[in-house]
Amino acid sequence: MLNKVTGWCAVLLSLMAFYPSNMTGGLSCIGFYISLFAMFIGAYASSFGKYIYFYLVFLFSLINIFVINDGTNVFLFSQQNDWVYVLSMYGIFAVVSVVCFGLLRKETLLAQLDAVN
Repeated sequence: MLNKVTGWCAVLLSLMAFYPSNMTGGLSCIGFYISLFAMFIGAYASSFGKYIYFYLVFLFSLINIFVINDGTNVFLFSQQNDWVYVLSMYGIFAVVSVVCFGLLRKETLLAQLDAVN
């Protein structure tokens, strides 16, 4: 029951990150980091077999970062000269995504080993 509540809270947090991400300036950074935090919470909630929470949070984070976020959306490559900032934020997102998918894979392998034993 706790994982279900935590998973839906992560999904809601990921959706709530859309609002500050749409603002200019520092609020878009806050929205970006809220999305990353929601991914960690979703990975924790999904570590016990219900991967739907993490997949929803990951999908909403992708939409948030690549389409909605004012500082990191893909359309900035044609307008903005500060590619270092945008690419570094994409790198941070990639690292967090790999870590979260690694946590899910680790828990899946441990569950499979427990089922064999």
